[in-house]
Amino acid sequence: MTDAFPFAGEPEDSHEAIMRATFCALQEHGYAGLSIQRIADKADLSKSTFYHHFDGKEDLLLSFLEFTLEEFDRVFQLESSGDPATDLQTFFGLLLGDFPTADGMPEQEDVLATYVELRAQAVRNPDFRAKFTETDQEFTDRIAALIEEGSEDGTFRDVDAERTAQFLLTTLEGITLQNATRDDNPLPQMREAMESYIENELLVEDHAES
Repeated sequence: MTDAFPFAGEPEDSHEAIMRATFCALQEHGYAGLSIQRIADKADLSKSTFYHHFDGKEDLLLSFLEFTLEEFDRVFQLESSGDPATDLQTFFGLLLGDFPTADGMPEQEDVLATYVELRAQAVRNPDFRAKFTETDQEFTDRIAALIEEGSEDGTFRDVDAERTAQFLLTTLEGITLQNATRDDNPLPQMREAMESYIENELLVEDHAES
C-alpha cells in the first residue's frame, strides 16, 4: 500500500490544510464537539480564513466529505493493478480503512467511527442525506464497473453488476457500522465473510481456485 492516505506531505493550500485539520479535529472531538475554532486551532489558521472558504460548520463538513471522496479516488488510482479481482479487493480494503497508520495518525477503527458519526447526521439533515446518496451511487457505479470488467474478461461470473454492487456496498456499510458500534472487534470475521462471498459467488471457478 502507498503511504499517501489519509495524508502525505505538506498541504498544497489553505483549503487542503483546513480539510486535514477537520479530519484531525473530528478524530479528537467528534461531531458534537466540533467547532470552527477547534478546526482553526488544528490548522493554525484564523477563523476569518475559514469563513472565506465556507459559510459555516455544515458547509465545511460537506466539503470535507467531497474532499475525502476525491482523496479516496486518488489513492485507488495509485493502487489499481488493472486486474478486476485484485482491484475489487483493493477498493473494498480502502473503504474499510486499509491504509498505513504512521506515527500520530489515527487508527483504522477511529477513521471508520468518524465516517459513521458523519453519516448519522443524514438522518435529520437533508444536505448530508443528499451528499451520502450521491456518494453511495458513485461507489456503486465504481464497484459495478469493476464487476462488468471482470465479467467481460472471464474473471467474474455473468451477474447483474448493478444489483451485485449495491449488495456489496450495503454489506460494507453494515461492516463499518458494526465495527464502530460494538465493544468487540468484528471486522476481521466480517472481512473474511466478504472475501468468502466474492470467492464463492462472484469469481469463476478457475480464478477462485488460483
